[in-house]
Order: sequence, then structure tokens, then C-alpha cells
Amino acid sequence: MSSMDCSTLEFCDQFQELRAEINDNFQAFQAQQEDDTGDFADDATWVLTSSFVILTMQSGFGLLEMGSSSNGNEVHIMIKNVADVIFGSLAYWLFGYGISYGTPSIPFMGLGQFCPNGSYIANESGLLFSRYIFQFSFAATSTTIVSGCVAMRMRFLVYCIFAFLSIFVYAVVAHWVWAEDGWLNNLGMHDFAGGGPVHVVGGVNGLVAILMLGPRTGRFDGTRPKSDFKPSSPVSMLFGLFMLWWGWIGFNCGSSFGITGQKWVVATRAAISTINATAGGGFLAIVWSLLWTKWKLIRVDDIVNGILGSLVAITPSCASIHTYDALIIGSIGGVIAITSNQYVKHIQLDDPVGAIGVHLTAGMWGLVSVGLFADNSLPGISVRNGLFRGGGLELLGIQALGTTVISLWSAACSAVIFYLIGVAVSRDWKDPRSGLRVSLEEELKGADYFLHGIDPTEDWDSDLEELVQSHGKGNMKDEEAPGKTTGGKTGDSFKWKEGENDENKRIEQCASTLVGGDLQVQSGSEDTADAKSKKRSMYIRRTSAAGMFQTTQARSQRSLSTIPEKLK
Repeated sequence: MSSMDCSTLEFCDQFQELRAEINDNFQAFQAQQEDDTGDFADDATWVLTSSFVILTMQSGFGLLEMGSSSNGNEVHIMIKNVADVIFGSLAYWLFGYGISYGTPSIPFMGLGQFCPNGSYIANESGLLFSRYIFQFSFAATSTTIVSGCVAMRMRFLVYCIFAFLSIFVYAVVAHWVWAEDGWLNNLGMHDFAGGGPVHVVGGVNGLVAILMLGPRTGRFDGTRPKSDFKPSSPVSMLFGLFMLWWGWIGFNCGSSFGITGQKWVVATRAAISTINATAGGGFLAIVWSLLWTKWKLIRVDDIVNGILGSLVAITPSCASIHTYDALIIGSIGGVIAITSNQYVKHIQLDDPVGAIGVHLTAGMWGLVSVGLFADNSLPGISVRNGLFRGGGLELLGIQALGTTVISLWSAACSAVIFYLIGVAVSRDWKDPRSGLRVSLEEELKGADYFLHGIDPTEDWDSDLEELVQSHGKGNMKDEEAPGKTTGGKTGDSFKWKEGENDENKRIEQCASTLVGGDLQVQSGSEDTADAKSKKRSMYIRRTSAAGMFQTTQARSQRSLSTIPEKLK
């Protein structure tokens, strides 16, 4: 029937059929939109939760670095982690996200969506924002790896500038590996959760920084005692390990970018693989430490580096392998991290936290391991088969190529960045190191005092002064016969040299006596051992609470007066 046969359009059979068809299609579209919105909301909630967990890893990195470093820098180390978030978030909003995932784009980098603000379409904005915050958490992690490598010797201004510019280095690699048109992604490189863009990039940047900064003063030349470079708090190191350990679950599982469809299967498989890897890495770290010390000690740094190395190693492959493969990958990653850090120390590269072994070498192993163990028959994941799954050398070659290119890119960019910053600060193109490093006095006394106005020796010095004043303002002369005691008070055993009027020298002698345990209590007294034990315990409690073992006024003054002479 044609429209001309209808007296009115409303009663035309063809029109009625058409209207019914349009109505059905519209209802189906609305239902699909509701389903999509629900899926998007569930996925966004998963991604946001994972992002929050990942960002708490900043605290773990800070605790690990603080425990691995010398006293007098604890506050400054946490401030550097604050700077990572401040300057990293600003840089990622200005250009980081646009370079990583912006459109339009080319295989090398994104060219649009700088300063992202979303759109007026709800789903589109929600997807953009959830992806943005997750990827920013990765970028911040890559930057903070460098913080541990340069601990106690890089200028704060230099570090802040680098924290801003390093986002560019990360963002380009993220585009190569994860963007739809990234050239490594198109080749078939697989990196599920950031072994390349996060850990290898951060490790290479840290290695370049170590080479350009040089070691801490006296670290390898014998001009300072080895005790000056011992970790200040193994407990903080272990607390940092735990925070990073659980944060890594969000790191790897969150990379499924949701839980709808088969994404939840991928996320749960990544979780089990991550835990199994740490079981293998942690077990071998304990065995290695016992073997290295002839079955006497389980060293904290071995445990920390072994477990963190296994976490880094499993990051690229956690969703594309079987859970039993994770035991192998994590065990090898842990051993690689420990042995690499031992070699780094052997060649006199100063890496206080062991980031080179953990993030660089274990990260490289993680990327290569994908080419060995990946299985494309696992549900929810798209990847070529690895060598051990019958895939030949193709994927292994791609992974090796990606690892090499990422390392070269990071090394070149970070070297240029550090050189330009060093020259700009020092105003000497031949000596960028002087522009990168803090002064000798700041290095020896600590950035807490010089940059943040915190003097950890102040309370201890006051206690010592009160102790001295309790015995009179005059000189304490060696007038008592050996073995004679006058009352059993703390300090009765200190004997001042005649003519010692300088208050600082008196405090220094008092502190040195306490440290050395030279408490001259009468040997025949019944409470001699108890008195000595109590006095030592008192000193340890006071200095531990204030972080004072190596930052007393006496040590600082002695270091500043003697070390420059030894260096001449």
C-alpha cells in the first residue's frame, strides 16, 4: 500500500509498523544504555579503589627509604614523597595523560586531551576520569623509585624539578606499551601491570641519577666509619615492605580495569600469581641470607629486596601465566634483586634502598619472563604464547626488544634532564654534579635540620646539659680514688679533665662516655652490673626515640671538623 492510498497518515499500516519498530529499537537502546552504565559504574568503582590502594604505596616507599637511610633525614624523605604527588599530579594533568592516551595520536605519543576536563556525556567522562586517576598512580610510583636512589645527597629543588619532568619520560613509554596505536603494543609486547613503564623506567632513571650524583661522602673511601651508613631503622624498612606488599595487590589486580565480563577472572588470577611470586621470592631470600652468612643470620635487607624483587618480576605477567609459573618467576626475581644489589655495592655505586636490583634488573627479568611463560589459552587475556607454551621465540624477541628500547629511552632522557638541571643550578657546564648535590655540611648534619628546621640533637643536648649542671657549674676534677663512688646517681662516674671549661666539649665527652659504655661504677658494688645496664638502657631509649644514634651534637661537630681535612 502506498502513502497515496491512505486518507490520513496516522492510519497507514506502513507507518504503524515503522513506529512500532522505532519504539522497539529505542527501548532496546535504553536497556543497553542502562546495562552499559551499570557495567561502567562497577568497573570505575574497581579502578578507583585500586588507585587509592596504589597511592598508599607512597607511604610504603617513604618508610622503606627512611629506614634504609641515616638519621637526620627522616622528615625530608617523607617530604620528598609529598613532592612526588604534588609535582607529579600537576605534570600528569598538564601533559602526562595527553601524551599517554590522548587523541589524536601517533605510534610514538599522544597529541591531544591535555589538561583533561571530560565532557558533558556522563559515561565518557566517568571512563576518562577513572582511567586518569589509575594511570596517575602508576606515574607517581615510577617517579618515587628515584627518591630512594638519591637519598641524602640531592638538592630538594633539583628533585622537585625532576619529579615534574620525569612524567614525560614515563608517559611516552606508557603510550608505546598500552595505547591502542602504541608501536610496541602493535608489535605484540605484553606488559599487564607496568613492569616496563613503571619499574624499568624508574630503575634506569635512578641508575643515571646515582652515576651523576656520585656516592655519599665517605661511603667507599674509608673517610667515615661504616656505622654512618647503616640503615637507621630496619623496623621502618619492614613496615614499608608490608605496605608495598599489599599495595601491589591493587597494582596488579587493578590493571584488569574492571570486574565485569571476564575481567574479574583476570583480576583474581593476577592476585594469586602475585602472592605465589612473593612466596617463592621470600623463601629463596631467607635461604640465600642464611647461606651468605653461613647459617647465622637472616638479614633484613635480603628479605626486603627478595620479596620486592619478586613483586616487580611478576608485574608484567601476573594475568597471562599459570599460578605455578609465578613461583618460578618470583623466586628468580628475588634472587636477581639480591645479587644485583650486591654487585652494585661491589662496583661502588651508592644505592641506599637497593632500587637498582629491585626495580631495574628484576623488572627486566619480569618483561622477558612473559616471552617464556605466557599462555594465550587462559580466559580473559589476549597474548601470544611464550616459548614454554609452544610459541617459539617470537614473543620472547618482542619482549627483549621492548625492554632494550625502554631502557635506552629512559637513560637518554634522564641524563639530559639531570645534566640541564645541574648546569642551571651550578652555572658551570663542566660540573653539573655540584648543582645536583647538597653541600657537605647539609649532607653530614642532615636535611631535617638544614631544610626543615628540625634539630634532632636539641632534646638530647638539653638532657646532657642538665646532667652536667646537676653536678655543679664548675669543673669536675679527677679527685676521687679509683673505685670510689659518691652516691650512685647517673653521672657520678663521669670524670672531667681539669681545665675543661668549654660546654660543648663537656657535652661531647659525656655523650662519648655513654656511647662507649665507659661507666666507671665501683667494681665491688652489688649493683654495678644493674647500674651499667640501666644507664645503657636509658641512653638507648632516649636516642632511639629521637633518632639520635648518629646525630648528636658531638658527632656532627666532630664530622664537620675532621672530614674536610681527610678529603684534602
